[in-house]
Amino acid sequence: MSVKDFFVTVVKVLAIYFFFAGIIPLVTNLILYRDTYDTSKFFELLGVILLFVAIVYLMLSQSKSIVKFLRLDKGFSTDSFDFSNMNRGFIMEATIAIMGLYMVLFVVPYILMDVYTLLKSNINTPTFSIDKTPEMLKENLIINFLYILVGLVIIFLRKPIANLFATNTTEK
Repeated sequence: MSVKDFFVTVVKVLAIYFFFAGIIPLVTNLILYRDTYDTSKFFELLGVILLFVAIVYLMLSQSKSIVKFLRLDKGFSTDSFDFSNMNRGFIMEATIAIMGLYMVLFVVPYILMDVYTLLKSNINTPTFSIDKTPEMLKENLIINFLYILVGLVIIFLRKPIANLFATNTTEK
């Protein structure tokens, strides 16, 4: 695998990660703040969604241009990386699985802290974080459980996700 192909794959994997990491806050904002009928908030949210989609689309479709513009493939002592006969699909699949595992394991401490704080606040004892209301803790729990759900979906669907991008990564 050439250095350029490796970094094109890395940019695409980052785009996939940004997509999944951005979808979770978007969905929770739509669910938790659906009662807000302010038109300026609607246009702000629409603008953020369009910008987000544009960035992810550009990262996926123009990954070669990004690598060329940032000169990520320059300065290496070798022209190719030897992954011991691993094909790009396997590398993409392993990377997507690691990304999903990261999303699952990253939020576990936050879930434990929020559940503990929520339970302590329900027993009328002092809590660790005075500034968090029970509603905010519940919102945090919803968001963190969504991260776990998306991480598990990514882990279980890693082959179809990798196959989506396998045809694009074989271009030179």
